[in-house]
Amino acid sequence: MESKTTMIIGAIVLFLAGFFIGQLTGGAYKKSGQPVQVVLADGKSLDVRLNEIYDAAAGAKKTLDDLTKGRQQQRRGPKEGEQYNFDLSNHVPRGNPEAKVTIVEFSDFQCPYCQRMANSLEEILKEYPNDVKLYFKHRPLNSIHPHAQGAAEAAFAAAAQGKFWQMHDVIFKNRAALDQASLEKYAAEIGLDMNKFKAAMQDHAYKDQVDKDAKEAEQYEINSTPTLFINGYYVQNPSPDVVKAQIEAALKK
Repeated sequence: MESKTTMIIGAIVLFLAGFFIGQLTGGAYKKSGQPVQVVLADGKSLDVRLNEIYDAAAGAKKTLDDLTKGRQQQRRGPKEGEQYNFDLSNHVPRGNPEAKVTIVEFSDFQCPYCQRMANSLEEILKEYPNDVKLYFKHRPLNSIHPHAQGAAEAAFAAAAQGKFWQMHDVIFKNRAALDQASLEKYAAEIGLDMNKFKAAMQDHAYKDQVDKDAKEAEQYEINSTPTLFINGYYVQNPSPDVVKAQIEAALKK
């Protein structure tokens, strides 16, 4: 990255130098007992202008460094090899509650990658019906997914009626339509008490629980979705093969 930055700064310097030296057309040359001093068309000496160029280049480098630092901070996330303990109260697992292996997934109902992960995890649970249980934690990326928060609240409202995973599945199957009317339609399809559901959604009864999950995600620098943990350990690049390999490793412990 450093060499790339140097090349960019060098290009900026050369461009600016060429631009300002181009102002020499019709410029004067002052001679004295000292070496020749080039004076640009705007009356400034070449030395002064070059100093300005170098100052501008230094400022450009600082800007690039700040951008690089910002990207690195955004990329920071859970650490491999470190075990995390999550608050799983008010969350119902899918799979065998007594399973040896626990998967915790931080997800966003409007995220296309999360939809794919949901499908993959469903198949994995079928392969390990007795050995794996899955917990779903909410990490709505509200700045880019305006309906994710409402969908998460709807899932909690369904959980209050014992149907979290049914709502989870129908939401992901209809990820492109998560407005309030659509959420009410899905709630009716899975047999929820609609008066209770509508009241919960109108009052944002479960907003605090969604926010609690989101704050926990921020605490552990979980900035993207889906993010998976197996028995508390972060799973990097969680393809189905990687997830299954880590499940097998956990079962052998």
